[in-house]
Amino acid sequence: MALNIRQLTPVFAAEITGVDLRAPLDDETFATIRDAFHTHAVLAFPDQHLDDDQQTKFSERFGALERSIAETISANPVVYHLANVDDEGALLKPDDPKRMILEGNKAWHTDSSFKVVPAMVSLLSAREVPPEGGETEYADMRAAYDALDDNKKRDLEDAIGLHSFAYSQGQLGTGALTGDELDALPPVEHPMIRTHPANGRKALYIGRHASHIVGRLVEESRTLLGELLAFATQPQFTYRHEWRVGDLVMWDNRSVLHRGRPWDESRYRRVMHRTTVAGEAADNPWRVDAAAE
Repeated sequence: MALNIRQLTPVFAAEITGVDLRAPLDDETFATIRDAFHTHAVLAFPDQHLDDDQQTKFSERFGALERSIAETISANPVVYHLANVDDEGALLKPDDPKRMILEGNKAWHTDSSFKVVPAMVSLLSAREVPPEGGETEYADMRAAYDALDDNKKRDLEDAIGLHSFAYSQGQLGTGALTGDELDALPPVEHPMIRTHPANGRKALYIGRHASHIVGRLVEESRTLLGELLAFATQPQFTYRHEWRVGDLVMWDNRSVLHRGRPWDESRYRRVMHRTTVAGEAADNPWRVDAAAE
């Protein structure tokens, strides 16, 4: 079967069929996938059924992988288990700290924006899915930026957002990380408008980790961030992926926000494995190869 690309919404996201990601890809096929990724920002690959090694090898074609923020979240530094089950396979208890990570993922965010060098690409594969709920939604921050009026674009042109994991987890009332782990993640500053290096498109860079805008009154800037988030996540800018076991979805953290949708966690298992391609910086301390040096 020949590789086929089908756009899923008028503005972004595409489904790719006719390719087996379990096997090594030739350079031409990979280049087609990479170019589609830069165009659509979200790619869905149905019926892949990858194991961790296969997912890791495909992910590494896009760059060095990022290690997890805490060993308490995942024993494997590059394969992050987003699951409502413990190591023995039992459903998590309501007071389990890992539940806080799952709760945080239900708010609009971009992965690792609380790091000095944010994540570039995230890849999520479905190992077990609930019979209802548990979808993942994506919002195209490029299309949202394009739709802003010119005055708003000028206002945000040089704006800097302060991103903090302690802030975002604090909104949940507690956190899954220790004090030492949080100390390793001090607040960082990022431009609120990012330009994609591959295609030159501008995108809003916001989400739940953005505490406020540097140099502006905190509460006023948080109001503005809330308004921008509400604007950018309107239906015309979003895609909802309904998971099936075996799906792999990858997204560009420089161009989209995402969030997990609720499901009945007291009854149904949801097991997802994520790999993350580190941001491109020679001194990125979160790259796995950097961590090993």
